[in-house]
Formats: sequence, C-alpha cells, structure tokens
Amino acid sequence: MSKKIYVENDYDGLYGRFWESLGELSRDREEFLNHPKQFDLVCFTGGEDVSPELYGHKNLGSHCSSARDKREVTVFEMASKHEIPMTGICRGSQFLNVMCGGTMVQHLRQDHGGYRHGMLAADNRVMEVTSSHHQMSVLAKGGTLLGRAEQLLPLKALVYDGDLEKALAESGNLWDGRAMVTEAFAYPKQRIFAVQHHPEWQDIDEEAAQWTLDMIARICWEQETRQRTLDEIMDVFGCVPLYSRRE
Repeated sequence: MSKKIYVENDYDGLYGRFWESLGELSRDREEFLNHPKQFDLVCFTGGEDVSPELYGHKNLGSHCSSARDKREVTVFEMASKHEIPMTGICRGSQFLNVMCGGTMVQHLRQDHGGYRHGMLAADNRVMEVTSSHHQMSVLAKGGTLLGRAEQLLPLKALVYDGDLEKALAESGNLWDGRAMVTEAFAYPKQRIFAVQHHPEWQDIDEEAAQWTLDMIARICWEQETRQRTLDEIMDVFGCVPLYSRRE
C-alpha cells in the first residue's frame, strides 16, 4: 500500500516533487489536521528563519514569520500527538530540531550557502550537496548527527545566544576547536530525520538525494525503530552516527 505524505507549505513545488517519490502527496493542511491518522509522513519545507523565541533565545538577526511558526507548530503538535513520522529540508530541519528541544546558531558569518560542497555522512561517504542557509542546528538530547559539511568553521564565524563552545561540545559539533556545520540529523525515538541541504535541487538520481530518501524510509518507517537502542538502529542503517546526544 502506498504511503500518504503531507507537505506543509510547498511554495515552489520542488519539495513535493522530491517527496512524492516516497508515496501519495497532499498539500491540504485542513485534510491533514482533520484526518491525521491517514498520513504516514509529515514534511516541512524551507524559508524564513525559525523564531528564536521558540527556543528561548534573543533575536540576534534572524528573519522570521511568526504566522508561519504558529501554523507549523500546530501541524507538528498534531503529528506528534498521533505519532506520525516527520522530515524536513533547510528551515524545515531547523524547525524540527527546535521543536525537539534544540537551538540554533543564528548566523554563520563565513559564507556557507548557495553553493555545492561536500557532506561527510555517517556511513563515511562524502557526497556533493547544495546548501543555502546562514543558520545551523544545535541538537538537543536524543538527537543524532548524521551528516556535516566538510568545511570546518572558526567559532568566531558563528553568532549564538549563549555559551557557544559548550553548546557545540554537547551537540557534537565541536572538532579541534572549530565548528562542524550540521547537514543531516535524526531524532530516532520521534522518528524524525531531516537535512539542512537541498536534495530537491538535485537530480533525483544523485547520490545525496537518494541517500536522503533512503534515510527517511529507514528512520521514519523502519519497524519498531523507537523500541531499539541507538546502537541497534545505527547497525540497521549500516552507519555510525558522527555524534549522538544520549538521553
């Protein structure tokens, strides 16, 4: 039976075109809110920054839409209530991280967006991805870092409301005094997998796009994922997480 997938705010059609390779697509918010149990996956798209107030930080230059945040919080809460797996791209990944208790680096002063670069994945592959962002997810407990940009950034290039070095050390984004930029992560117990890069901008047959679809299927739909230990989950996926914030 085909999976049914809800895409929140598919403003350019590219996100839906990418995700519909996994199943039947709906962009109807009311349909999802009224009949959530009919859906197997909820997807969040790119766009404005997530409001810092959602993760308890001061606004240090984020450009937000409180109306969009409110709509998406409603969708997230409905999906969580009915234990529906979720995924996201770019802002969508940042939103999911924040809703799981994570925080955000609000600006990467060193240019990191709008170009193709290497992503080191948890299975030790380096894949070419395209990112277009100026913020970075800092994972909460239960989060697992599964992909990071090859390029490491000096801490002075990051704008964060709080103790940056401590936050990066706890989330697994600190390496030899420099920052590893989050490109992919999971919250396995919530059956959430998300990416910062834009696989929908690539050909569907490209390695990073296929990796993303495969990880969605495994993390979001693998039977009894939440009942397994993280080590068992990673063994199933054939990879070792770059870092995991244990419960």
